[in-house]
Amino acid sequence: MADVKARLPQVVAVVVAVAFVAALHASNDGLWFQGDAPRHAVNGLFVWDWLRSLPSSSVWSPIAYAIRYYARYPVIAPATYPPLFYLLEGAAFQILGPSGELAKALILAFTAVTAVYTMGWARRWIGPAWGWAGAFVPLLPGVVMWSNVVMLNVPAMALSVACLYHVRRWLESREPRQLAFAVAFLIAGLLTYYQTAVIALVCAIWLVLLDPRSRLGWRQLSILGAGALLALVPLLFAIYIAPVQLTRHLPSVERLMRLDTWTFYPALLPQVTGFVALTLGAIGLAAGWSDPRWRHEAAFLTTWIAAILLSFTLLPARDVRYILTVAPAFVVAVAMALRTASERFPADARWRGILLTACAIAGLAIASRVSVPHATGLREIADFLDRRAPREAVLYDGFYDGVLGFYLRARDPLFERRMVRGGSLLYHYGQTRSFRWVETSELKTADEVVKALRERCGCPWIAVEIGPLARQAKTARLLRQTVERPDFELVQSFPVDAPWASRVDLYHLRGPIAEVTSFDLSFPSFSDRIFENVAPVVR
Repeated sequence: MADVKARLPQVVAVVVAVAFVAALHASNDGLWFQGDAPRHAVNGLFVWDWLRSLPSSSVWSPIAYAIRYYARYPVIAPATYPPLFYLLEGAAFQILGPSGELAKALILAFTAVTAVYTMGWARRWIGPAWGWAGAFVPLLPGVVMWSNVVMLNVPAMALSVACLYHVRRWLESREPRQLAFAVAFLIAGLLTYYQTAVIALVCAIWLVLLDPRSRLGWRQLSILGAGALLALVPLLFAIYIAPVQLTRHLPSVERLMRLDTWTFYPALLPQVTGFVALTLGAIGLAAGWSDPRWRHEAAFLTTWIAAILLSFTLLPARDVRYILTVAPAFVVAVAMALRTASERFPADARWRGILLTACAIAGLAIASRVSVPHATGLREIADFLDRRAPREAVLYDGFYDGVLGFYLRARDPLFERRMVRGGSLLYHYGQTRSFRWVETSELKTADEVVKALRERCGCPWIAVEIGPLARQAKTARLLRQTVERPDFELVQSFPVDAPWASRVDLYHLRGPIAEVTSFDLSFPSFSDRIFENVAPVVR
């Protein structure tokens, strides 16, 4: 009972920390990261739209349905990531209505899960009094940043930490339920984010190096094998439909020979943990390795951190969010450092309370100083079009097409509207088999652009984004010159507050507009396939 009473305030502290981070950025809809975040939001709608359509025999193929859905709202990315988060997100949308804020709330819920498991880890292997460490996870700079955007990195972190916790419990107790929990969380992680596979490497290292007597029986191996096959289904689907993207993410020997490849992620660690937690965590790991009583714990945490850094170093795609899962390990290492210090310099409960209060104040101050980007102003465009043109097609050309696409789809439950991306129909500007950006287009003159808008797009409304990235592609520059012609009426300019855009100009194209019922679609960044005569999905 005493242990339960001690745990409850620590859980409350976790909830307060998450609520504090959420309140700091309550006005942020979480769609600012382009172009992934709004597509993660739209994917939740897409998955449930497909599930609702299954009684129709013509839409049993998810690929066929996705292509037709893309023809109406070209802001989904169903082959890029596994579906588990989208199922949860879509269910929330069905109950409470689609919004970026609701999707972001789910991300924050996973932040709380990460913090609770970190609390449990610290309580069990550092000491019950150090379970307060869990409340500091949401306050780390990297966690604050990625908890306020609709991305899969925080859910992946939560499921990874849960898996590692139960693997550690199983190594100690050999309880079958601990192994079952570990496998379940690993499968859930793989069905949420493919990069969660790195946690399997961490588990393998623990089994081989930290528990050499461990042996898995045929029953356990069968469970692991069945779970791995289940988790691989979405990956095999992605390989089939998006082989170009897969090759783009394979490591190359040339890149691995460069020094900056190996220093990239260690240099980013302060962005994940902050300088204070990184320094104290490093001290805790060093102290743990030097003390036989804590060496085993230091080995678990060190291999956890090192395996993640090494694994992502091998991959061409690089970003600080990929190594977010090291954050809880550093927090536990900080708890180990503080416990070691408390043993060498004994203090009474009053001084420990003062230390905890000082740490809490510092954590809250650090979290409040984290600047989270935002992208506002696009929702107002969707509101305007919902009033003025609820059943007409609109072309959007710009970096934030995903944000507008999400809000247009959220306001169109009956599929009466259609959106066209300038970068997918008039031209293509994106990455192919390398990370180099390439433009392909057949449009050379303003007359050709107008003809394409009238006959190929069928869009009486054209929204062009104004910002530093808006003129990178030649066809995008040509489009912005074309809308200055008398054929186009500038209806309204919408101010946008976003890192890469300042406003969006909405034009109406005068004259006859063809009724377009099908498109030829291609996705050079994902596949070499061309889909001909695709009709937009209908209710």
